[in-house]
Amino acid sequence: MKDRRGFTFIELIVTVAVLAILLLVALPGCNGLYHRFLLKTTADEMKSALYLAQQYSIDESRDYCFELFDDIFRIREPKIGGEIAYRQKIDEKIKVLPGYSSDVTYNCHGITPYSKFVLANRRGERVQVEVMLGTGRVRVSDIY
Repeated sequence: MKDRRGFTFIELIVTVAVLAILLLVALPGCNGLYHRFLLKTTADEMKSALYLAQQYSIDESRDYCFELFDDIFRIREPKIGGEIAYRQKIDEKIKVLPGYSSDVTYNCHGITPYSKFVLANRRGERVQVEVMLGTGRVRVSDIY
């Protein structure tokens, strides 16, 4: 019996129990990080789509529209039956708050009026996506 090395079954069970307790303590904090990351990533994807709409309008010398709905955002020509150039689904954990802009139209020079979108996650945290008057620059706020 002197030459036996290794762990006993009891030692393994205690180690697994301690690790399980540590994970249970750490996971609720990670859940909040996931919701914040998802909110910020969605806002950054909208920002990229807005710049894409502006670039389309400049490159093709015609108007393009960025539209935001409850579950998707898209880029299309702003005429009836206009071609959809880009479309992306919004995660169901993110909601678009009503009462703000729902679309932005870039003219053939890439110029647009001021617009503002507000997104929220299930925890009530929000982020603003603003399109600046004239320049079309997009600003994403910090999460508040």
